Amino acid sequence: MLRAMRRPYTAAHYVALVNRIVELMPHASVGSDVIVGFPGESDSHFQESLELLRRLPLSHLHVFPYSDRPGTVASALQPKVDGAVIRERGRLVRDEGAEMTRRFRTAQRGSSRRALVVDDGWSAVTDNYIKVRLEEQGERNTWRMVTLIQ
Repeated sequence: MLRAMRRPYTAAHYVALVNRIVELMPHASVGSDVIVGFPGESDSHFQESLELLRRLPLSHLHVFPYSDRPGTVASALQPKVDGAVIRERGRLVRDEGAEMTRRFRTAQRGSSRRALVVDDGWSAVTDNYIKVRLEEQGERNTWRMVTLIQ
């Protein structure tokens, strides 16, 4: 599927890259963008992709259902994946992404992280992109140390 999507890398290269990042930076938040329903994506292609995602130490996923864009090479590719199938595949990958996020947050529990105060001052985002609720309001765009408890 990566070749059909004209991606300049293989699944093995991507797996090695993600694993190397996490090896060098164990607290890193590593996410991925995933397109479901690209023309020609069979049930077996999708299952292989889902299994690969499940093996990766990712913290989150952004899931995009494929849709034709007029004038693109992909819009002429066949066979098209049925819209209902695309929606179901998207749901399955989003569910896996939610589980990844849960596992990542659980693994970070108890760690102290530098966090940037955002929004109305009652929230902060850690240096590895975990949004937390603050016990006391802070000044927006300032840094503070937080301990992750949830």
